[in-house]
Amino acid sequence: MLLWAARTAALAAVGVALYLTLSPDPTGAGLLPPWAGHLGIFAGVGVSFALLRHASGWARPRLNLLALAVVGLSVTTEVGQSFTGRDPGLIDLVFDLTGGLGSMFAADAVLRRLRDEA
Repeated sequence: MLLWAARTAALAAVGVALYLTLSPDPTGAGLLPPWAGHLGIFAGVGVSFALLRHASGWARPRLNLLALAVVGLSVTTEVGQSFTGRDPGLIDLVFDLTGGLGSMFAADAVLRRLRDEA
C-alpha cells in the first residue's frame, strides 16, 4: 500500500511541476514570489522521490538516479518554457535544483534515520 502511495505521490508531484512550470498562465500564478514557487514546486518532487526510494526498497545508490531525474525535470521545464510564451531563466533553474535536490537528500536522510530507529 505504501509503495502505491509513494508512486502516486511522485507522479502527482511531477504532474503538478509540469503544469505549473509549462502552462502559459497556471492557476495560482503570482501568489508567491517566483523563487518561492520554484523552491516549493520542486521540493515536492524531491520529497516524493525520496519517499519512493524508501517505499520501493531501493538501495542508496539509486538516489543518484533520482537526482538525475530531478536535474532532467528542472532543465526540461526551463527549456520547455520558451515554447509556452514564458521566459526560461537560469535563476529559476537554480531554485528548481535547490528545492528538488535539497529536499530529496534531506528527506532521504530523515527517512533513513526513522527506518534505522524503528
